[in-house]
Amino acid sequence: MGVPMPAPATYLVTGGAGFIGSHLADALLGQGHTVLVLDDLSTGARANLAAAWSDPRLRFVRGSVLDERLADELVARCDTVVHLAPGTGAIGAAALRHGARLLTAAADGRGEAASGATVVRHGDTVGPRQSPVHATQLTRLVRRAVAGEPLAVHGDGTRACRFLDVADAVGALLALLAHPGAAGAEFDVVGDEEIAVLDLAERAVARSGSASPVRHFPYVVDRVPHGSCARAADRPLDASRLRELTGWRPARGLDDILDAAIARARDEAPVVLPGLRAPAASPAGQHLG
Repeated sequence: MGVPMPAPATYLVTGGAGFIGSHLADALLGQGHTVLVLDDLSTGARANLAAAWSDPRLRFVRGSVLDERLADELVARCDTVVHLAPGTGAIGAAALRHGARLLTAAADGRGEAASGATVVRHGDTVGPRQSPVHATQLTRLVRRAVAGEPLAVHGDGTRACRFLDVADAVGALLALLAHPGAAGAEFDVVGDEEIAVLDLAERAVARSGSASPVRHFPYVVDRVPHGSCARAADRPLDASRLRELTGWRPARGLDDILDAAIARARDEAPVVLPGLRAPAASPAGQHLG
C-alpha cells in the first residue's frame, strides 16, 4: 500500500546509523523531511548513512540517548521522534515535555503507549547494513549455505519464524507515522509467512544451489542460539493490528528475501564472522548544524 506524502517536517531518529534506522532516515529524506540522527555508534556506523551524507537535510550527532540535556535539545527541534535505540527514559520525557510525537521501538518503551506514543516491536528483519553480530537465523543459514558449510539446526527444527525485508519494515513505520490512529497503541512489525527453521535451512540450501548438509544439534534452554526467531515475551508476534489500521502488507515474500540474502552473501567475501567488525570508510565532516 502506498504511504501518503506528508508535509515536510523534522524527525529525530535515534539509532539512525543502525540497520533499520539508517534505512528509515533514507526514506524520510526521500519524502522531503529534515532528519536529525542521534547515534553513539556502539552498533551503528556512519557508513550506513553514506547514501544520505551529502543531503543538507541530514544532521548527524554522535551521542547517547541517555544524555538528558542532549535529548532535550534535539527533541525541542523536532516534530516527531522515532526512537530505535535502547533506553527510553530521557527521550520519552523530552518528547512529552515538548509535545513531539513519539514512535518507539525501544525494548523498555512499552509503557510509553499510555502517554500517547506509538510502540512497535520488530520481528526478524533482514537486509543490507545489518551487523553480522545481530544477523537473523535466515542470514546465518544463508551464509553457511553459500560458503558450503554445514547448516546448524537446534532441536527438531520445528520452531517457527517470520522474516521481513528491511524495506517493508520501513514501509510499516512510515505507514504508522502517517496515521493519527497509531498514537497510543502497540504494533508488531513482522512478516506474514511462517516457516519452521528446518524448512528454512533446506530452502536456503535449495535456492542457493549449495551442497551443504543440514545438521541437528541439541537445543539448550539456557543457551539461546544466535539468530533465534524473534517473539514477544508472552506470545508470537503478529502484524494483524498494523494491517487492520494502515492496510500495510509486506511487498517481498520469503523467497524474495532469501534470494536477496543469497546475493548479498555471495558479494561478502570473505564473510565477516560474528564478533568481528570489518573496517569501513566513514563519510567525514557531518555534524549538527
